[in-house]
Amino acid sequence: MQRLRLQMIIAVVLLLGPAFLIGLYWPGFSTLTLLWTAGAGYLLIRYYLNPMEKLWKTMRTLDPETPSSTYKQFLKKVRDHLKEQEQRIAREKKGREEVESILFSMVEGVVATDSSGRISFLNPAAERIFQIEHGSALGKYPREVWREFELVEMFHQVFVTGEPQNREFQLEAPHKAYLKVEITPIRFGEEEEAQGVLAMVRDFTRLRRLETIRSDFVANVSHELRTPLTSIKGFIETLLDGSLESRETTKRFLTIMYQETDRLNRLIADLLDLSRIESGQSELKRNKLYLAPLVEEVRLTLQERLAEKNITLSVELGPTPVWADEDQIREVLVNLIENAVKYSTAGGDIRVQEHNRGDQQEFIICDTGIGIPKDSIPRIFERFYRVDKARSREMGGTGLGLSIVKHIIERHDGKVWVESELGKGSCFHFTLTKYQEGKE
Repeated sequence: MQRLRLQMIIAVVLLLGPAFLIGLYWPGFSTLTLLWTAGAGYLLIRYYLNPMEKLWKTMRTLDPETPSSTYKQFLKKVRDHLKEQEQRIAREKKGREEVESILFSMVEGVVATDSSGRISFLNPAAERIFQIEHGSALGKYPREVWREFELVEMFHQVFVTGEPQNREFQLEAPHKAYLKVEITPIRFGEEEEAQGVLAMVRDFTRLRRLETIRSDFVANVSHELRTPLTSIKGFIETLLDGSLESRETTKRFLTIMYQETDRLNRLIADLLDLSRIESGQSELKRNKLYLAPLVEEVRLTLQERLAEKNITLSVELGPTPVWADEDQIREVLVNLIENAVKYSTAGGDIRVQEHNRGDQQEFIICDTGIGIPKDSIPRIFERFYRVDKARSREMGGTGLGLSIVKHIIERHDGKVWVESELGKGSCFHFTLTKYQEGKE
């Protein structure tokens, strides 16, 4: 506005300045002065009025009711119209920002292409699902971004035919994933051709894995229950067929049946414990806890088995308390130390140690046993996973102990892992939060 005023002042000076000078120094040239003033005034008026006339015509086109009786009314109408446009632009901008915010915060992936078939939008979820670097896919055709022919063809078919499609895909790279993709055409009117496509991508990999875990769990439980029940049933049938007359055979069969029944009891107890821990039904009763006395309790419980295999259990725990549930941590120690005893050779050594890790205390239970193969380490904490199934069953294992350990430690906001080398023993590590005064 200041610039416009300055231009008008300069224009008036240029208009009246020469006329003043001509009238001052050449009084006889009044006609020339008049012509100069009239011509320059006309050019000046046209220079400033032409844009105003164009603006008035535009306003009349937008609103035929625009008042034109006075210059003041016209300017007022222009000001009001500009204010309305500013408000409309502000509303549209806010609406666009809200839509972008929704799209960027969605868990589902969103992919859009423009009228040329090039990718015009990907939200962060889509980039994460497809493992695409931020912004790298914009402006590219789907075939340049994805190698899956069916997925690329789906984009093409929806764009050409205008018919929505949905399908499930299994991606192998960069990691295995299960996706459900729904693609619909983008139209600005019901009868118009597609101006692009919009794809909704849902990653149900976790759901598929849970289904697989559930299926495997049912199969494993069925197998674990069927094995001892089949054995018990077989012995009962043998006894009923006449072996009851032999006292020695009857005693041997009943001893085996008792062992199989005890195994069933342990399996059911472990299943109930695991279910209770996973569901969160058991409330954590955290207190100030020292692990050294708990390890000593476990030592007394396993004393006979330690003596049978001549295994030394050394405990190197300091006076650092942790914030944990005593019963559940006792179960962790029982499982880990009992496993160390089971898989240690005669004359072996078991060590229980701890290390300071800032707010966490790390506990380590190492043995000199048979060790764990490298390919089995990632699965060692899975339910019913056994490195040596025959040997584990022979030793009375249910295949659930380490899974229970993992869930208990994770409920305590800790971590558990194993380091092992085949033939050289294993070290199981877990962390617990240190006790701090005032936690009660």
